[in-house]
Amino acid sequence: MDRPPPLPMRGAASSPSAPPFALPPLSPEQLAADQPSLDMLRRVRRGLGALPDTD
Repeated sequence: MDRPPPLPMRGAASSPSAPPFALPPLSPEQLAADQPSLDMLRRVRRGLGALPDTD
């Protein structure tokens, strides 16, 4: 009976030649564009408050 290959252990590198996964750095403009404005959050809160309660 063949056994499946062992699962990788946490913290162990799968391959010494494989580069670690890294995201490219984001500019301040990209970071700011990803965050909702206070006005948008207020509108969402008002909209959710106007929904009828359902059980």
